Amino acid sequence: MKKVIVTGGAGFIGSNLVDQLLANGDTVMAVDNLSTGHLRNLVAAQRNQEFSFLEADITDPATVGAMSAFAPQVIYHLAAQADVRVSVANPVFDATVNVIGTLRVIEAAVQCGAQRIVAAASGGTLYGEVAPEQLPIVETTPWSPLAPYGISKKVMIDYLRFARAIHGIETTSLALGNVFGPRQDPHGEAGVIAIFF
Repeated sequence: MKKVIVTGGAGFIGSNLVDQLLANGDTVMAVDNLSTGHLRNLVAAQRNQEFSFLEADITDPATVGAMSAFAPQVIYHLAAQADVRVSVANPVFDATVNVIGTLRVIEAAVQCGAQRIVAAASGGTLYGEVAPEQLPIVETTPWSPLAPYGISKKVMIDYLRFARAIHGIETTSLALGNVFGPRQDPHGEAGVIAIFF
């Protein structure tokens, strides 16, 4: 059993992860600014004594101290600006959340001596436009992001590699594509399966 933080823990994927971690016997803190996440996603978690919720923005320096004080062994970093259209319309906002937010998470991990950061990268935007003969995409497919969202996720991965090289924090970047399930918001560009339903 371990102490774990889930950033974006009130979101669709984050809240399901929180439930699973609690079922595994872990002590979990969800961190979310509730800009797209919802407390209703954490109703079951809030009945568990091993759960706590911090309403905070990962870009805020004060959040670093609060996360560090919890002293997690693992941080699951799911908080993000995840809308490609928003990234194109406002790349500064996208970079603030996805790059500066990631640096704050790394800062908290360094301060408290966390062992691992597992981060949600991008399932497809890292690769840009791929020619049909390059399909299927594999892990060795070159990255060539076109949208600010894909660029910010690439930079996030680069900073996680930095954290591993300089601070010895184990890092994993997950390429999540077309995730679907309970609590998914069918409105918006992501969640193609929910939209089809």
